[in-house]
Amino acid sequence: MGDKLLRVLDQIPPPLAFLADAVAKRRRALGLTRIGLHEAGGPSDSTMARLEAPTATTAYPRPSTLDRLDSGLKWVPGSAAGCLDLREPTPLEDNMPAAPAEALKPGMPPEELVTDGSAGDPLDFSYVAVPVEVLREGLLLIQQNLSPSDLAGGTSALDSLIRFAQQLSAAHATEVLERFGGPTRSIPGFLQITFAPYLLPDPPFDQSTDQQIDDQNYRRWLVGAQEDQSGRYACRLRNKLRAIALQAL
Repeated sequence: MGDKLLRVLDQIPPPLAFLADAVAKRRRALGLTRIGLHEAGGPSDSTMARLEAPTATTAYPRPSTLDRLDSGLKWVPGSAAGCLDLREPTPLEDNMPAAPAEALKPGMPPEELVTDGSAGDPLDFSYVAVPVEVLREGLLLIQQNLSPSDLAGGTSALDSLIRFAQQLSAAHATEVLERFGGPTRSIPGFLQITFAPYLLPDPPFDQSTDQQIDDQNYRRWLVGAQEDQSGRYACRLRNKLRAIALQAL
């Protein structure tokens, strides 16, 4: 039973995977080897090797390492740290003042605020919509004051933690995939690997509810692996993007 919990947790954290992808692409775009990057003010060769090929146990980089990444990769200061928040880094050559966001015009229908995910950074968000019942279950686990002995010998407690971790991971996967804009946009490979259990034909839960099955199919549709014959998933995505756009005003 413990192996199932390990499979949930034994994944490369999305922030480290995002940083690794951004760093490797930028280094290659600049035509630099890892040693060359170090000579340009970046981290050491060994540090770069860890950053570009993280594992589930890779430690998050120190602030000083992030600063050296910005320097060596010619990014705007704070860009490397922003990658850990799943934000795209800004090259120094692209550091142009952003145009002010267009205000909501009188009479503008909400539909005009809906984007296809191409405007702005689809991963720049602070909150994830989690079903109330998922949060309630998590709070209940905390109130029960589970101890290490409970987890070591209590199958029921371990099952509850596994289910809770899976539900949170599924909710996070849905939020990220929605913000990428749906099946018409390409999903980065590292996200497909990270969210793989939540993109399979069957949900990873032992006893899936109808809602969990529908959510799994919705996520599969978001990556182009499932049809939406009724148009219900497209409507769900439009409503989500509309809500995101309205919150940004």
